[in-house]
Amino acid sequence: MGSHRDLTMRRTRIVATIGPSSDDDKTLLTLLQAGVNVCRLNYSHGEPEQKTELYQRIRELESKISRPTCILADLPGPKLRLGEFDGIHVLAMKKKVELHCGVEYMENASNKQLPVQYAGLSAELKKGDPVLLSDGLIRLKVLTSPGEPGGIVTCRIQDGGPISARKGINVPGTLVDLPAIGPKDELALQHALDSGADLIAVSYVRTAEDLQPAREAIMQRNLSTWVIAKIEHPMALDHLDEILANCDAVMVARGDLGVEIPLEEVPIAQQKIIDSALELGMPVIVATQMLETMTVNPRPTRAEVSDVSTAIRQGATGVMLSGETASGMYPVETVQTMARIAASTEQSLDSSELKPESATRFKSTRAVAHAGVELAKMADASRILVATERGNAPRLVSSYRPGIPVTAVTDNLATARRIQILSGVDCVIVEEYQRGSETMQNALALQLDSGNVQPGDKIVAISGSPKAISGLTSTARLYKISNSGEIVGTE
Repeated sequence: MGSHRDLTMRRTRIVATIGPSSDDDKTLLTLLQAGVNVCRLNYSHGEPEQKTELYQRIRELESKISRPTCILADLPGPKLRLGEFDGIHVLAMKKKVELHCGVEYMENASNKQLPVQYAGLSAELKKGDPVLLSDGLIRLKVLTSPGEPGGIVTCRIQDGGPISARKGINVPGTLVDLPAIGPKDELALQHALDSGADLIAVSYVRTAEDLQPAREAIMQRNLSTWVIAKIEHPMALDHLDEILANCDAVMVARGDLGVEIPLEEVPIAQQKIIDSALELGMPVIVATQMLETMTVNPRPTRAEVSDVSTAIRQGATGVMLSGETASGMYPVETVQTMARIAASTEQSLDSSELKPESATRFKSTRAVAHAGVELAKMADASRILVATERGNAPRLVSSYRPGIPVTAVTDNLATARRIQILSGVDCVIVEEYQRGSETMQNALALQLDSGNVQPGDKIVAISGSPKAISGLTSTARLYKISNSGEIVGTE
C-alpha cells in the first residue's frame, strides 16, 4: 500500500465517529478520501455484534484508498446513563422529576419520572447534590434520596430541556463506585479485539488502575493494540502522570470533563493534558463539540474554527468529530472543513524544537529517533523513513515534530493500520530482508516510484540492526536521490 502526498502534507490526524449518517459504503469511502485518518466506533450505542460488519466494510475500502485504515474502538466505560424509554420528554424548570435507579427500561417514562440504569446512584446521592443530564444541558438538584440502592431520587429541575433515552448523567463532587471495565465493557473489549480494532479507548479513566483490564486483555492475546486513556473526570487530572505512563495515547474528552469541572477551567485542563502528553512523545486527541453546529448546518461558527485551530496550536496531534459525522446532516462537509482548518493552521506553525525527553520507555529508540531528526534538519532532508515492528519508532520520530513527512516502514499490516494515528506519518509495507540497508533501500525505491520522493531529494533512514524492522533501532543513515533517480548512500 502506498501513501498519498496530499494526506502527508497535513500533520494533524482527523478522528471521525462512524454512525447512521456515515456507515454506508459510499459515505465511508468519501470520508476517508476527504481526510479521515481514524474511524471511531462508539460502543456506548448498540450491541457489539452489530459492529462486526462495519469493521469488515471499513477494511474492504483499503484497496480503494491505497492506504491502511485505522479503527478506534471506544469502550462505554463507567458512564452513568439514563435507562431506555420511548420518545423525547421535555423537563420544565422548577418542576420535580423522579429518577428511578436500577431501572433498565421504563414503559411509562415521562417528564415526571425517568429510569437510571445504575442502582447504586440512589445510595450515593445526598440532598443538595447537583445532577446533570445530557452533557450538562439539563441541571437538577437533589431534594430527597433514600441512601440505599435501587431507590427513587427526587430532584428539582433547575435548567430544563428535552431528554431522550440513554443520555449521560454527571454528578460533580460525588464519587460513583462503578468499575472502570464493567460487564458491558468486557463484552465490547472482547468484540473489539476479536474484530481487529487498532486502538482501544478506555472511557472515564480516573487512575492508572482503570487501564489495567484493557492492557491485560491485550497482553493475553499477544497483541500490540494501543490503549488510549480518555481524560474526562477531575480525578484523572490529579493522577495524570501515572495514567500517561500506562497508556499509548490520550484523549481530552471535553464533554464530560466540561460538566465535571467548571467550564472556565476546561481550556486550562486541556493545555495541561496536551503539554504532559507531548513531554512523553505521546499522541493527544482533542474531542467533543469541535464543529458541533455542522451537525445541522453546512458551515461552522467562527468560534468553532478558532477552537479547532487553537487545539492544534496548543499541540494536539489529533482532533475528533463525534455527532457531526455519526448522526449529523453534513458528515463529509464537516471532515473537509476540519481538514482545511488543520492544513491552514499548520502553515503558520514552524517545525518544533520539542524534545520529549520525559519518556522513560524506549530510551535507546528515542535517542536514535532524535539523532535521525537532527540529521534530517542539518542535511535539509525532504523525508524521514523509519523502520518499525510495532509502531514505537515512528511515534517517537513524530513526537519531535521534524517539519517534514515521516514514512513508517513495516512488514506488518496491523502496525501500518495503528500508526495512522501518528501525526505527520504515512506508511509503506515491505518485505524485510536479512540486511537492514536492503530493506530500507527497497522502501525508498517504492517511495520514488510513488512520487513521494523526487530526484535531488535527501532522505534520512532510521532502522534496526542487523534487520531493519525486527532489529533494535540503532542506525540513522542519509541517502540522496541522484538526478537520474538512483539511490546514493552518502553517509
